[in-house]
Amino acid sequence: MTTPPSGPYGGPTPPGQPNQYPPGQPGAQHPPGQPGGQLQPGGHIQPGYNPYGQGPSGQGNYRYALPSQPVGYTTRVGASLIDGFLQGIPAGIGLIVTIAMHTSDDATVPLSLGFLGTFVIWILNRVVQQGRTGQSLGKKITGSRIISIQTGELIGFGPNLGREICAYFFNYICFVNLLWPLWDEKQQTWHDKIVNDIVVST
Repeated sequence: MTTPPSGPYGGPTPPGQPNQYPPGQPGAQHPPGQPGGQLQPGGHIQPGYNPYGQGPSGQGNYRYALPSQPVGYTTRVGASLIDGFLQGIPAGIGLIVTIAMHTSDDATVPLSLGFLGTFVIWILNRVVQQGRTGQSLGKKITGSRIISIQTGELIGFGPNLGREICAYFFNYICFVNLLWPLWDEKQQTWHDKIVNDIVVST
């Protein structure tokens, strides 16, 4: 004698019905658009729809269930310090060479080239790379990624460029922008709110 398949709560499964599990129980499957977003190969994120408007930790109101938790403040600071150090290397070298050549008529050339190199690294790292993958070098090392709150997808090149320009002006106009994630419900800065993105762990 064979044992009939169990239903979702321990009873037999009605004839012709697939075996189901209650949401949140082992074996439950997430249909497309349901909670359980996953990172796909190539940096594509398959978002999960959240009918209750809450993230996995119950914090904030999100249209989609986030694929992972928002990162902490120290992680964001660490990523920024790594990116800042990387960008500062050419300018630092240019400054050292300029000081060594202070008696030369061309002493300002190395410094100018150094700042140009810093700008190029910013473009490649924070604009191009981060726009394509959601991660600058600093975010990759610290295990964080930028995604859209609305879709759970990467925000793309254009919005990421706008985010970085806003971040530059906000950080220099008002230092409070750098501290805002400390008390913000979604741990966002002002430039995150403008682009409607959030930084989550990978």
